[in-house]
Amino acid sequence: MERAMVSAATGAMSSVLAKLAELLHEKYKLAKGVRKDIQFLRSELSVMNDLLYDMAGIEDLDARDKGWRDRVRELAYDVEDCIDLSVARFRRAGGDASKGGFFGTKQLVRKLKKIRVSLQIAHEIQELKARVIEESDRQKRYDGLIGSSSDASRNKVDPRMCALWEETKNLVGLNGPMDEVIRLLMPGEGEVPSQQVRTVSIVGCAGLGKTTLANQVYQKIQGHFECQAFVSVSQNPNIKDILMKICSQVGATPSMADDELLLVNKLREQLQYKRYIVLVDDIWHSDPWKIIGQALVRTSPGSVIILTTRLKDVAESCCSSHGGRVYDMKPLDDNDSRRLFFKRIFDSEDKCPHELERASEDILEKCDGIPLAIISISSFLAVDVPQSADHWNKVKESISSPLPGNKSVETMQSVLSLSYYNLPHHLRTCLLDLCAFPEDWIIDSDRLIGRWIAEGFVNAEPGENLYEAGLRHFNELINRSLIQPWDELRGVVWSCRVHDVILNFLVSKSVEENFLTFSNPSGLPTSVHSKVRRLSLQNSYQENVVSWIKSVKPYVRSLSCFRDCNKELFPLTEFEVVRVLDLEECESLKNVDLANIEELLQLRYLNIGGTGVSELPAGIGQVQNLETLDIRWSKVEKLPSTIVRLEKLACLFVDRKVMFPAEGFSKMKGLEQLKCFSIHGQPLNFLKELGQLTNLRTLEAEVMVDSNEANVNYEGSGWGIFTSSLQALCSHKLVDINIYGRGSPPILMDSSFPALQSLRTFVIFPINSPPIWMGLLVNLELLHLETKQFTPEDLQVLGGMLALESLVLDLGNTYACPFTIRGHEFQRLKYFYVSRLCQILFMPGAMPKVKHLEITLAFTTDSYNDLGIQHLASLTRVNVSINHVWCGHRGAVEDLVAKTRSLLDAHPNHPTLIFDTSFYGKNE
Repeated sequence: MERAMVSAATGAMSSVLAKLAELLHEKYKLAKGVRKDIQFLRSELSVMNDLLYDMAGIEDLDARDKGWRDRVRELAYDVEDCIDLSVARFRRAGGDASKGGFFGTKQLVRKLKKIRVSLQIAHEIQELKARVIEESDRQKRYDGLIGSSSDASRNKVDPRMCALWEETKNLVGLNGPMDEVIRLLMPGEGEVPSQQVRTVSIVGCAGLGKTTLANQVYQKIQGHFECQAFVSVSQNPNIKDILMKICSQVGATPSMADDELLLVNKLREQLQYKRYIVLVDDIWHSDPWKIIGQALVRTSPGSVIILTTRLKDVAESCCSSHGGRVYDMKPLDDNDSRRLFFKRIFDSEDKCPHELERASEDILEKCDGIPLAIISISSFLAVDVPQSADHWNKVKESISSPLPGNKSVETMQSVLSLSYYNLPHHLRTCLLDLCAFPEDWIIDSDRLIGRWIAEGFVNAEPGENLYEAGLRHFNELINRSLIQPWDELRGVVWSCRVHDVILNFLVSKSVEENFLTFSNPSGLPTSVHSKVRRLSLQNSYQENVVSWIKSVKPYVRSLSCFRDCNKELFPLTEFEVVRVLDLEECESLKNVDLANIEELLQLRYLNIGGTGVSELPAGIGQVQNLETLDIRWSKVEKLPSTIVRLEKLACLFVDRKVMFPAEGFSKMKGLEQLKCFSIHGQPLNFLKELGQLTNLRTLEAEVMVDSNEANVNYEGSGWGIFTSSLQALCSHKLVDINIYGRGSPPILMDSSFPALQSLRTFVIFPINSPPIWMGLLVNLELLHLETKQFTPEDLQVLGGMLALESLVLDLGNTYACPFTIRGHEFQRLKYFYVSRLCQILFMPGAMPKVKHLEITLAFTTDSYNDLGIQHLASLTRVNVSINHVWCGHRGAVEDLVAKTRSLLDAHPNHPTLIFDTSFYGKNE
């Protein structure tokens, strides 16, 4: 049956509707009465699904509405479980229900079993029908289900408005950012005023104080301008209303009869010869700015536009249209966090009773520098909590859960709700799944995306596979500042973490909607519901929790374990409807615990990385819905021959020690990602069949080359067969290749190696020199080379690759000759890393889009020439390392550091500079 979307808004309703439609197909020879009941269920649930979507857009449902919503969502889960288990029972009773119908067997025993199962299904469908009728009647009895909630939400006051009237004496940590933004907007002393409008977008997550900062800048500099305007756009803007407000503030004369075009023309006429400042606060989409920006003419010399947004792509889009700069607002540092906290409670920035110091530090750690979080919790402590260590420690333990009667924390929640309810349904669901991970957990993107796909949270667009859609969702959440990028490699984000303040919000939202249940610090479950759909085990348990876990097993769809597994989890087969088993690093998990895993017919994601499992059971080949298998860092060294039966497996993550079956691997036609295996020692037939996986998109492999085989002809060897398979794969869908060598000599890259023109990502090291066909990779976006020989001519070839966005050059143990990056080269490059350089020069117009530059300089003399970094127009971050060959040349290094800092200080973007000079003092 085709899988449909599952979401926090509607539960499994969309999936249920698709499965009910499938059951009505002729191939399922259901009794007439059962078919009629299924048709009724489908019709009623379809109406309920529509209503659930309407309710999902409302922040404040009353208790009656929430109760109805929760019951209907639970009903949808129960219906889907009934369907899935029914199909499983029919299979066990004698054949696959999808092949030949329920009563197709000629053997009497099997027929009797199937009749008994059919009667059981009919009974369950009748019970579900009765529940649907009950909920439908209840909704009809209480007509106007969502009206009162909707009205209540409209009357709420936006808590961000308070920031506009915050007294300057109460603000902490804004002086530095305020000076920085003013420096970006206003000409310095002796500087000629800009002939263009200067635009700065202030971007950051909820609660950072973007509006406060923008307003303080506005108040401080507005006296330098002839006219001023301050407007808020918000999530659902009325563009005409916004334009009228700007008109009124700058002295134009708007009329209610004016349409948007006329208002734009009036504004342009009014502002054309005036020096103005306009603050446009809280932009959620770039579309409103397309109109507002047209009204704010760019030919008014010295004029200023300030924007605030939570979305990085919106900030960049708004700035690109006006040639502006993005200011990425950061959390407060530890000192400013303490100052703000103490000032709110004790009316002093540095006085705190000794007995409260430890509790204060713990509370501030949870706030993690977010001003609104600090203000919310300190206001609560100042008014409602006695100043004692015991009371403050109780508050600290309660921060991760809603605090009854705490209006300040409710304010923080409401601010975060603006971001949450602005998300499409599928992104809300993906975001909620992040609260399955403990605080400060570093979450691998592959792990996260695999979980989302398995549960049906991912919404793929036409022409997009599920992993690509999941990666798009991941990047969208980063763009919206709702998750923090963590590990970045080659300009790509590989992992993330969730800010504690946002995680606390997600936890409360998840508890409210019974989306996910997890253990609190005492080990007790957070949910009072009898049916737990998603379970995250994060702490050790009291004895009474073990029996509770056993009672909820039949309903759990996702199990995440972040502590070592104990007996309460086993047997795993009691999780009858589980889709996700995420057991990474549960060291006590053993081979026996995976026995009978073939009974988990709905299992789609299995992660046993870092566990004690050393052998996968043969039954793994019968888990026909499995899509992701992750055994990295486990003790498994050989895959069973039955693994080739997993025709739906899309992602297989292994270790380099793992051996593959000699026969049948080509049957795994669904495989899209194969990572971390070693070519060395693999059956040659496996390497040959690898080329028949026509859907493979990502391949990561290790090549071990024996130093004694440096001059051996590789044709017919493992490497030769592997490269032939690569050539076959690239004629299909292969777009990402990561090949890394161990040992010596370098990987051979002669003319027999295929020119992989379809590639988007190519990582290969070490090699002797770039091959002559490298310039043919016209679609390449990311390239990582480690090579012993690299010439300026090679650099020119790479500079002409029009799609290249990330480039990593590791130039081995030798020092490359000076390089010059010309103005027409690397036009799309955003990330550039290069090591072992004697010297590099960026010419005007070079790398116009590069944002992050990392270079390792290895000059052998104390001479120094200008690097031309000032010519990199989009630069925001620079990392420079000085190699140890500078020993004895401290003065030259200090000169290099000073000149580079001077260049970047004068750069319009004021890029962050990190200079690593840790080597230059050695041996002096």
